Amino acid sequence: MSLEHPTCPACHGRECQIKDGYTPSGSQRYRCKLCGCRYTPVPKPHGYDDEIRLQALTLFLEGVSLRTISRILAVNHQSVANWVNHFAGNLPEDLPDSVLETAVLDGLITFNPRRK
Repeated sequence: MSLEHPTCPACHGRECQIKDGYTPSGSQRYRCKLCGCRYTPVPKPHGYDDEIRLQALTLFLEGVSLRTISRILAVNHQSVANWVNHFAGNLPEDLPDSVLETAVLDGLITFNPRRK
């Protein structure tokens, strides 16, 4: 895909593609004059690095509150909560009960998907 003449992802037209501003991350956005589709041919990555997410999870498991983690790492507290929920939701199904007991004691009880 060349950047001089991007291809519309909806109608696959190459002509009538016009620049249509930028995304919040700074990528050039285009609009197809044929079908009206707005798209970004080469989007920039967004979000936080995996290292920041791992630091947040480690701090949470050490007992630090979500808002304190958000202040330490300069991220939104809801992002930290989403990362913790995502991590807890992806725990393997075959974890021994002793590991789940430890997780519950560490504060994951509200996020434990197997809690009854």
